Amino acid sequence: MMPRSILSGLLVGAALVPGASAFADTPRPDVPHAIDLPGDRLHPESVSILPGGTAYVGSMTGGVLRVRLADGHVDHFIAPGQYGSGALFGVLADPRHHLLWTCTNSFPAPATHVEGADPGHWLKAFDLKTGKGRISLALPGEAPVCNDIALGPDGAIYVTDTGQPHVLRWKPGAKALEIWAQDPIFESATPRKGGLDGIAFGSDGALYLTNVRDGSLYRVTRNADGSAGAVVHLAPDRPLKSPDGMRAFHGMTFLLAEGAGRIDRLIVSGTDVHVEPLAEGIKEPTGVDSLGQQGWYVQGQLSGLFSPDKAPPVQLPFRLVPVPR
Repeated sequence: MMPRSILSGLLVGAALVPGASAFADTPRPDVPHAIDLPGDRLHPESVSILPGGTAYVGSMTGGVLRVRLADGHVDHFIAPGQYGSGALFGVLADPRHHLLWTCTNSFPAPATHVEGADPGHWLKAFDLKTGKGRISLALPGEAPVCNDIALGPDGAIYVTDTGQPHVLRWKPGAKALEIWAQDPIFESATPRKGGLDGIAFGSDGALYLTNVRDGSLYRVTRNADGSAGAVVHLAPDRPLKSPDGMRAFHGMTFLLAEGAGRIDRLIVSGTDVHVEPLAEGIKEPTGVDSLGQQGWYVQGQLSGLFSPDKAPPVQLPFRLVPVPR
């Protein structure tokens, strides 16, 4: 999930995978509290939560933290540069395939440099238990940016490409990503083209997408053979500003992080979308997910990474924050 021409570089050292037994499924706390995350340059871009209460937080400066929501315990699960991973955008914990998927990108700017990162733009998967690298797939095209990830009802993995008007797909066992959907409608209406970002499946089986650059929402239906069907522009009842990470919530509702400072619940009915604010006045939220009825979000505060001399000071510590209910 992520806006602008963002991309990154750091997350101090990092120890790897302590015993997986410490992360056995544990119940959700009755009264959630914000969980402090280590690293003054963490800039967390995305969060993904397993049903048992373990969250994975990807860093724009490299690496993945593993967080136990029940008691706030945090450890370094994936080190910066491990298995060629670079600046991490979207992360997705996938219990179906027992993998942690990551969108990783490498760029020349110093703020985006991660030692050991493979050049280019990749979808990489790690073993959910051990953290070992399992799958590495280059994004196709001339100017891709791997942004965010969703698990489809068919067991395939779907990926947004912010640099090109593409939704990509990986079928289990495939050796490469394929273009699943491409349409001029995905291009931002602003001078900067592209912009696909948030991605999630609804209970209707269709795929829902955000465009971080112009605030658009889209629905892509799936044909009986699994191919992409019609692409429809949806109509939110108020403009969305920098819609970033999005996750399915319940039924035809979604949680959305608006980079301009809100966490929303989207309620979809046909092509109409009611936008219900859940939290406001948040500094640059980028990723969101939920456990049961409880939403959680992270704040990438990416302006502090890419324009530190012009941006307001970064609010520290970085945190994984419960959405007010």
